[in-house]
Amino acid sequence: MKGKKRHIFSKVMWFDKKNCDKELFADLSRKREVSEHPRFKSGKSFSEKCQKDIQHESDLEKNFYLKLEKSKKVVYYWEQPVKVPYWRGRIKTYTTPDVGVILKDLRVVIVEVKPFTGMLDYKVQLKVEGLIKFCAEKGCGFLLTDGKNTIDTIRKVKCNRNLEKAILKALTDDGVLRKAQCQEIMEQCNATQYELLKVIFKHNLRYKSFSFKLQKENRNELFHQVFYNGVKYE
Repeated sequence: MKGKKRHIFSKVMWFDKKNCDKELFADLSRKREVSEHPRFKSGKSFSEKCQKDIQHESDLEKNFYLKLEKSKKVVYYWEQPVKVPYWRGRIKTYTTPDVGVILKDLRVVIVEVKPFTGMLDYKVQLKVEGLIKFCAEKGCGFLLTDGKNTIDTIRKVKCNRNLEKAILKALTDDGVLRKAQCQEIMEQCNATQYELLKVIFKHNLRYKSFSFKLQKENRNELFHQVFYNGVKYE
């Protein structure tokens, strides 16, 4: 018999600071406008819960917002809630997370909605590191999800040892793996996409999801320590 399915907000990362800064409640307007275009599946939908139009940049976001509408744990949500600074190398820039969620107990969660295969993208990792720091300072929870899974799903995948050895050897020999090379290795090892992501996560490889590219050097140590090793961010 299957166990009771856990609500997605049971997977939120919480920090030592318990009370959210009031400034986050003071202005519940979006901090970035989404360009509506059918080609990119962006647009807006009216929220009965929030009594306003909510913009989305993908079907993934749209579907997640529909879940927020139905959830009894959620009293309000607003898209593009804050501008958060983060470092891209030596350049300081900003990211705007997808949605802020106010739960029934009045705790606030900042949510980044990403495709499952894109959660480990090194650019996403950089943004998430900035979001973790922001949430810890402001007293918010943080959630990285595709609406069903979190990155913890990848961590729990059993490691395919043959794939692991083949990927690491290829990176040692060639320095970089492209999509065709990686697919060939996966076929030889009878491996799944989940198992590939597990190897990438376990060894903290530098992964580019769009225009696939895989390398050894990944300097996003905070992301790896927090999400893979389970080190609590202070």
